[in-house]
Amino acid sequence: MSAHVLLLQLALVLAAGLAGGIIARAMRLPVMVGYLLAGLAVGPYTPGVVARHDVVSNVANLGVVLLMFSVGLQFSLRELVEVRREALWGGLGQIAATVLLGIGVSRMLGWQLTAGVFVGCAIALSSTAVVVRVLEERGELGSARGRIVLGILVVQDLAVIAMSVLLPVLGPSGAGPGWLPVLLQAVARAAVFIGALLYLASRGVPWFLAQIARLRSRELFVLTVVTVCMGAALAAEATGVELALGAFMAGLVVAGSQYADEVLVQIRPLRDVFASVFFVSVGMLLDPGFVVRHWVGVLALLLSIALGKPLIAALAVYLTGRHARTALQVGFDLGQIGEFSFVLAGISVTRGVAGADVAGMILAAAVLTIILTPAVSRAGVPTYHLLRRSRLLPARLEALPDRALPDIARGCESARALVLGYGRVGRIVSQGLHRASVAHTVVDLDPVAARLADANGAAVIYGDAASDTVLTTALTPCVDLVVVALPEAPTTEVVVRTIRTLNDRVPIIARVHRTDDEESILSAGAVAAIYAETLAGDEMLRLGMRYLAPGAAESAHAREPVAGVS
Repeated sequence: MSAHVLLLQLALVLAAGLAGGIIARAMRLPVMVGYLLAGLAVGPYTPGVVARHDVVSNVANLGVVLLMFSVGLQFSLRELVEVRREALWGGLGQIAATVLLGIGVSRMLGWQLTAGVFVGCAIALSSTAVVVRVLEERGELGSARGRIVLGILVVQDLAVIAMSVLLPVLGPSGAGPGWLPVLLQAVARAAVFIGALLYLASRGVPWFLAQIARLRSRELFVLTVVTVCMGAALAAEATGVELALGAFMAGLVVAGSQYADEVLVQIRPLRDVFASVFFVSVGMLLDPGFVVRHWVGVLALLLSIALGKPLIAALAVYLTGRHARTALQVGFDLGQIGEFSFVLAGISVTRGVAGADVAGMILAAAVLTIILTPAVSRAGVPTYHLLRRSRLLPARLEALPDRALPDIARGCESARALVLGYGRVGRIVSQGLHRASVAHTVVDLDPVAARLADANGAAVIYGDAASDTVLTTALTPCVDLVVVALPEAPTTEVVVRTIRTLNDRVPIIARVHRTDDEESILSAGAVAAIYAETLAGDEMLRLGMRYLAPGAAESAHAREPVAGVS
């Protein structure tokens, strides 16, 4: 392949992605949907300009690697350890139950048992790159829900190792006694790889980055970071671990150094460009004609992935002790299949485990569920409220899970402030109130956050901040201020409106992730909608004006009030 062909194909895909992203943004849709539809437009199954998928997919892999590396930079091993119960048992439970679901659906469609096992394995895996991108766009990647989702995705990625070894055994030429040694060897290679990365996280990489930083060359620093990322991804592939998981682990390694923030700043623009190529390449795989010809099978798989799998995952997470609302959010975040399912499809067709038509239906369902992911991932909260309003489930859903928190108080009658959400923002607010000796109550449905708030001296209500029952308990006559520090804008709006029905006088200060959400939150009844970037810019302006002419700071603020405050 010549350099001219590569550049031509890359330019075509980037132009299509740009056009699709602009149209999606104009229609108030996630830009990812625009990328996917742009891929459909330049794919081989629609008329007009056609891009070569074999060329584009190579560049697309770079986008996935950089995306997962940047995600690893934003996490730490400690944060993943905190959700180990949900990730391990919830992830394994979800995989096992979804495999059984796939077998059942396949038998209903008249497919063979071996094809059913392949379908079950394929739909059990979610698209790490897609889920991460959706959560990141909404600012929810660092939330408790985001950490649980990421932990389960890691377990799914590791399960690919076993699936890729076991599936060929089901083929006509794959049966035999040699599969167990092969599986154990693959697991051992993965364990060695992960162990080596963990060792480098504490010893080698931070020291190496420090030596490069001393050279005071931004180009060399960025080149070093990309080399570490690519080297880890290729080493992962050589040991049987997927590229994306290797890149994520490399990000965790660099996150343990003092240069993590600088690395993220330098790598983000490059990541966004190549990640868009990945989403365009996925859209190119969809064949509308094939979907029409096999619509029954595609629809059955689509419902299994977008509805059955989320409910299975939600139940698995709920049984680990998480609140039903969090469990349903996590479940619907996983309501798609992606890149690793494509790998299993190739293995199954090659080894005779499943026919080309079955693999094609999996491929079509994967692309369709990826397109629907932004909408499906928002269905967790509405589903939770729908179940709460039913007459059969409310008592169970409102009750604490089996792993209850008996050491946490049920509110405080003398509390003057109410903090809804104890994430990164809520924690700062609560600590400030504690330093000012202001008695306050914290509401959160994350057991880890609830225990931490309790240890820090706040009265705690463990429950859903959007629940009428919880808000009625928390909103005592003593409360003079409510701070809503929840990560999701739709939930924040519901909470503000609910508070206003219970109390029409108490001031409500709410957090928003986008300027587009300010108007809806203010109209719901908040006195202020705080957008972090606006607040940071205002503070920088205030401090910067001190070094200019006397009185400049006062005049600057007189001209421009703080955004989002009514």
